Amino acid sequence: MDDTDINVDARIAEDRTVIDVTGTRDVAVVVRSEGGERIYLPPEGFDDPVSGSPYTSPYQGAGAGGEESPYGGATGSTRGVMETADGFRVTHPQPVTEFDVFRGERD
Repeated sequence: MDDTDINVDARIAEDRTVIDVTGTRDVAVVVRSEGGERIYLPPEGFDDPVSGSPYTSPYQGAGAGGEESPYGGATGSTRGVMETADGFRVTHPQPVTEFDVFRGERD
């Protein structure tokens, strides 16, 4: 396995934090803010090929009658995570005081 550079860019505003991770999809982002600690993981099936469009969304439409959640694809640890062309973006709903990036084990 070759060494791949990982780039992390964080933008902290009064009402949210946006963290872009590029160069890998094998990391977890842990953020700490006034509301506590949260772990963000890349979406499931992140390495699956995209069919039809180069753009994907973590959101799925509601079923007839609105009985299903409109956020069916964004539950659990993937909420607040969106795929990008070469990584993923984390959007946390508060300004963070600290964050860590943990890389998966290498063979």
